[in-house]
Amino acid sequence: MRVLVWVDAGPALGLGHLSRGMALAEALNARGARCRFAIAPDATALGWLRAAGQRDVLALPDAERALADVLTAVRDAETVVIDVKRPLERAEVRALQGSARVVVIDNPGPGIDEADLVVAPFGEARDTRWLVGAQWLPLRPPAARDVSRKGTVLVSMGGCDPGGLTAPVLDALGAVTPRPDVRAVVNPLAAVWADARETAARHGFAPPSPIEPGGLGEHLATAEVAVLAFGVTVYEAMASGVPSIVLCRTSGDVEHARVLESAGAITSLGAHWKPAEVTRVVTALLADPSQRGAMARAGRARVDGHGAARVAARIVDGGARTYAGDRPVV
Repeated sequence: MRVLVWVDAGPALGLGHLSRGMALAEALNARGARCRFAIAPDATALGWLRAAGQRDVLALPDAERALADVLTAVRDAETVVIDVKRPLERAEVRALQGSARVVVIDNPGPGIDEADLVVAPFGEARDTRWLVGAQWLPLRPPAARDVSRKGTVLVSMGGCDPGGLTAPVLDALGAVTPRPDVRAVVNPLAAVWADARETAARHGFAPPSPIEPGGLGEHLATAEVAVLAFGVTVYEAMASGVPSIVLCRTSGDVEHARVLESAGAITSLGAHWKPAEVTRVVTALLADPSQRGAMARAGRARVDGHGAARVAARIVDGGARTYAGDRPVV
């Protein structure tokens, strides 16, 4: 099977859509499918794909002309997976269906009503085409936990941090006592890189680590607490059992975070957070292992990290395979 994966990425959008696409492509490759990516020519995104060994990449022009190139490319594929931020129109999906089966991931546009398969981690089922719930979210399986370094706090504001949140968060962590071991993960090509390095040095923290194509798996494996911008990384942390303090950028983020907080999986500080709140909540969590354990269990109960494998099974063979722990169960 040949699959075209059309995803968004860039400084204003971040890399969450690409991260999901890469996780799904890995799962599809494991089932014998061949994947090609169609993506805007963002330097970090293209670097991630090259590092992952993905050589067959279609660099798209601006969004208004992207569909024409995707329509040409999809002629060589049986399936097109679409994970873009802008709402898809019905006519776009119908045009693509002239050549391939259409799978749409987490999109608010009317085009989802025309799709052959809809992955809706945050939606409500409309019919049997809909794969609803966080268990379908395409993520890489979590790495094994190793919390031998006590008091480690992971900071990640996403692939691009367009809101410039990293430095203020590091300042807030500088006020935590006793002083934690802080590890920030930042995109070296993002505008916030220099400020993050300067702020980390000022507080005696380790220099920021560059964000990598493999995601945050290794960093999450050694973290006791994470401070994260809302996005795919929050779900990766939940699957890894890392209790997280979540900062929101949009009203949609706030709503999604509220649902996760009500389940006991995260602590959300909303979109209008203050550094003092970060200091207070991180201090309290580091001092309360029972609360950290409860949040870790709640997160893992909601997301297990095998969503990409589930979606790949439905795309390739329509399988209804589910997962218990790390083992597939038919």
